[in-house]
Amino acid sequence: MRILTFVLAGSLLGVACTPAQSAAAPEPRSPEPSPTATAAATPSQPAPTVVPSIAPTAPPLTAPPLTARPSTPAPATAQPTSGARAYRTLPVGATLPSEAQCANEIVRDTWEPRPDNRAANQTNAWTNGFRLQGSYLATIASGYQERVTGNFTGTTDQILRWAACKWGFDEDDVRAQAVTESYWRQSLLSDCGVTAQPQANGCASMGIMSVKGADIPATHPGTWPAAYQSTAFNVDYALAVRRLCFDGKETWQKQFNSTYGAGDVWGCIGRWFSGRWHDASADTYITRVRSTMTARTWLSSGF
Repeated sequence: MRILTFVLAGSLLGVACTPAQSAAAPEPRSPEPSPTATAAATPSQPAPTVVPSIAPTAPPLTAPPLTARPSTPAPATAQPTSGARAYRTLPVGATLPSEAQCANEIVRDTWEPRPDNRAANQTNAWTNGFRLQGSYLATIASGYQERVTGNFTGTTDQILRWAACKWGFDEDDVRAQAVTESYWRQSLLSDCGVTAQPQANGCASMGIMSVKGADIPATHPGTWPAAYQSTAFNVDYALAVRRLCFDGKETWQKQFNSTYGAGDVWGCIGRWFSGRWHDASADTYITRVRSTMTARTWLSSGF
C-alpha cells in the first residue's frame, strides 16, 4: 500500500489520501540512470558549480521547524485571468528566455486554487542563499545545473507558468503533470518507507513535481531542502531535468531503449516518472498526464 504524507510550510502531519488525490498523484519511480550508466557518466568529483553573479541576500536555507497543520485552509480565489500569452514547447537547442524575462511577462492575477502553498510559494531559494551543487544535471551536461535557481515567487499557477517559460515547455502539460504528481500540493511527500531526511517523514519525493531528493543517499542530489521548501525551486529543477532529456543529453537511456533521442517531450515526461524511456510504466503515466491536460483538471470545480 502506498503511503502519502502531507506537509504544510514545513509541517508534518500524516493524513489519509482522498480517492481523488490518490488517483491524481501516483507514486513517482526513480528518475535516475542505472548504476552502470551512472558510473560512466558521473565524475569521481562533482563538477565545479557556476552560479549567477547576483549575490545572495540571506543565509542558506535550513529545514523549517515542525508545527501543526491548520485545521481549516484558506479559501481558494477566483480562476485565472484570460488573455495571457500561452507558453508552448520550444524546439531542441532553442535559445531559452531568461528567468527575469519570464518573471516580467507573467500576468499577476490573484487566482490561487492552493492557498495552502502560500509559504512555499513565497520562499525564494535563490535570494535565501541556496545554490544547487553536485546535482544529477551536472553529471550529464554543463549549463543545466547552473540555470536552476528557484528565483521567483507568486501564486501556484504563476510559478508553473514561469518555469514553463524559462525551460521552453508547454504550460498546459506542465500544469497537467503537476496535477498528476501532487494535485498542485507543494506539501505532498511520496515514495515513503525509506531512509530520508528527518523532516521528510521517511519519504523520498517531495513537492508539487515530486522531486526525489529527500532520500539518503538522494536520487536527485543537491535538491534538499530547497525542493521541499520552495515551490519555484521544485518546478525549476524538474523542468531542467525534462529539458536535459528533451535536448537528447541522457544518452545512457539508449542502453535500455535504443529509440531514445532528442525532441520527444512526452517521452521525457514519462521518463520523469519511471526513470526509463517509453517503458510500460512511463507510457501509462504519459496517458494519465495527457488525459489530465485534455480535461484541464486544474480548472474543474472540484480542484
